[in-house]
Amino acid sequence: MTPAPHTLRIRPAVAADAPAIAELLDQLGYPASADDVVARLDRLASSPTDRVLVAEQGEAGVAGVLALHWMAALHQSGDVAKIMALVVDEHRRGARVGERLVHEAATLARAHGCATLMVTTHLRRERAHRFYERLGFAFTGRRYVLALD
Repeated sequence: MTPAPHTLRIRPAVAADAPAIAELLDQLGYPASADDVVARLDRLASSPTDRVLVAEQGEAGVAGVLALHWMAALHQSGDVAKIMALVVDEHRRGARVGERLVHEAATLARAHGCATLMVTTHLRRERAHRFYERLGFAFTGRRYVLALD
């Protein structure tokens, strides 16, 4: 039985969360080892414009992760925040874990002077599209990616 959403605690990610975060990233199709995640968390922790949050659900452990980045904007007065990654454990989806993480990300973004919060999601992730729209995000365009490898 999944614990009730009110038992969720949103907190900054720490190195001990790396195995759970690696598993979550793998669920979304971004395989990473726990060591990879520790290195990434260290790098992000040293950045003044990045935060990684986890949703911890009592003894059930990490239920989700969200990475947030904000940056100055030329096209508007306030900064722009971007959800770089959001993953909720596949067995806990639909329990408002993602909603709580996004709410906390929006609170952080506002506190850092951001005027907008954006997210990108793959075209095939129709359930994610519905989730973001339910939370008030508007579809505004396309994303193009150039791999620099």
